[in-house]
Amino acid sequence: MDRRLFEAVLKGDVSSFLSLAQEEEDIIKQVVPGSLNTVLHLAARFGHLELASEIVNLRPELSSAENEKLETPLHEACREGRVEIVALLMKVDQWIAPKVNRNDESVLFVGCERGKLDVVKHLLVNHSWLLMLELDAPTTSLHAAASGGHTDVVKEIIRERPDFSWKKDSQGCTPLHLACSKGHLEITRELLRLDPDLTSLQDNDGRTPLHWAAMKGRVNIVDEILSVSLQSAEMRTEHGETVLHLGMKNNQYEAVKYLTESLNISQLLNTPDSDGNTIFHLATAEKLTTVS
Repeated sequence: MDRRLFEAVLKGDVSSFLSLAQEEEDIIKQVVPGSLNTVLHLAARFGHLELASEIVNLRPELSSAENEKLETPLHEACREGRVEIVALLMKVDQWIAPKVNRNDESVLFVGCERGKLDVVKHLLVNHSWLLMLELDAPTTSLHAAASGGHTDVVKEIIRERPDFSWKKDSQGCTPLHLACSKGHLEITRELLRLDPDLTSLQDNDGRTPLHWAAMKGRVNIVDEILSVSLQSAEMRTEHGETVLHLGMKNNQYEAVKYLTESLNISQLLNTPDSDGNTIFHLATAEKLTTVS
């Protein structure tokens, strides 16, 4: 890309941009080597609304241009939270919205992943059909928001599609699995308020949200789950592991200690996994006595 053009776009210098376009009409079609970002990708990323308006007036087809990651300028605008540019691009061509990037991520997904609440609200209010595109997708925007810890975004999505709370990604994880694994307490509470039975869902290895919380040492999450579902403490993985096995195997001794002190789990203490190991075998292997 011409250095003068690149600098004008980075600065949002509309006057310089228009002068260059007048000198050489096709200069607007230039892309950044490697990334293949167009001038509209850059304007969208940096939030230069006036410049973006001029670009789409001169070359409306650039609104659907794809870079090396197969992302359109709308991906950039959503990821960076540029609501006015999102509105501009959708007005030019709303059918760019269903496009996904090389990782199968939609514009709504990338906005949720970054926690761009204003963008998410705008898309859900004006283009709620975008969620329909995720009905057959394993990983949804709710997964992205839950994993990223964006509570307000999670609330917006489950208000529109509470059923997405039950959807599993390619690993069999629900949004609750991800929130528990990452230690996002408020999101965990939101999802449990929606449906406490989410605690019983298992991933591809038979692990529940409680299992993930114990594996990661999220004691506050463990406490929250047990407050709504004691039954989840009795569930076992595909390898016969209890929540205590997983806590011990992942060196999360505080979580194991909390579980042994908080529950009547004498049966769990003596439950072997598929290898025949009880929690006491694992404790002995680690030379620990706290659970003995």
